[in-house]
Amino acid sequence: MKFIILILVSILSYAITLPKQFSADFIQTITSDKKTLTYKGKVFYNQGNIVWKYTYPYKKIIWIEDKVYIYEPDIMQLTITKRKKNTLSDILKNSKKIKNNLYKAEIEDKKIYFIYDKTLKKIFYTDEIGNKVEVNFFNQKNSTPLKIFEVHYPKDVDIIYQK
Repeated sequence: MKFIILILVSILSYAITLPKQFSADFIQTITSDKKTLTYKGKVFYNQGNIVWKYTYPYKKIIWIEDKVYIYEPDIMQLTITKRKKNTLSDILKNSKKIKNNLYKAEIEDKKIYFIYDKTLKKIFYTDEIGNKVEVNFFNQKNSTPLKIFEVHYPKDVDIIYQK
């Protein structure tokens, strides 16, 4: 889950560039040897800032700005942590075209693959514990409501600060 936060934010001859604004619905699957977990939601991107708004199987909002804010309303908790160096834009810019619409980036000894056909369609990789992670995007738009990027949560939540 942490690694998807790291990666998730027009095609040049060898790299992918997201538009200044991007939004899409997504389905994320994480598959281990015995089990597959499925998550659904919407993702919003605006010039380097990203919001992942999970709606299934439970609600969660992740704002990625100068810091990462993870709000889980069901448990009334907000976790605040440092932002990783490599943003989705950085990872996409460092990607190389393998064939047709398939691209690959290597970040921190991990291989991340993208399917990009006029817009970002899919990200997939194997995480640090061997799970296969796949995020499929649909209903993509090159616009996003700017208000979604405002970090907001109830005043009475428990706040956890991580390094």
